Amino acid sequence: MPTLIFPYLSFPKRNPKTREIIGETSFPFIPVRIIYQHRLYPNPINCLIDSGAEKNLFPAFFGERIGLKVKKGKQQDIRGIGGVKIKGFTHNVRFYVDTLVFETNVDFSYEQEVPLLGRIGFFDKFRRVTFKEKENIVELER
Repeated sequence: MPTLIFPYLSFPKRNPKTREIIGETSFPFIPVRIIYQHRLYPNPINCLIDSGAEKNLFPAFFGERIGLKVKKGKQQDIRGIGGVKIKGFTHNVRFYVDTLVFETNVDFSYEQEVPLLGRIGFFDKFRRVTFKEKENIVELER
């Protein structure tokens, strides 16, 4: 299977005090489609590929939109940066990443705002995940 290549997404960079735009910054977000029991989320979801995330973590909204009863999933305590703890609910879904389809687990949380792709359930589906910072691309090699 060929390597999938995705450009980073750019966002305005703001002065934290004045909120004035002072440039732009780029992050490794990629479009992912999710499906659960034949219910496909209507649009691709831009997800941050996060090498510091242990597992996939999505806002609960995305699960509810494809018919998941989020709180019926296996409850997990998820610890993040600084030891902050949030509650997640694990569900098995399918991911569509470009032409690739695979099953994986996602923790859905009402306290999460950005969809994260982590080491277990995303990185481990690929032989190699390469961040090319100078080129602002990420490569996924199967």
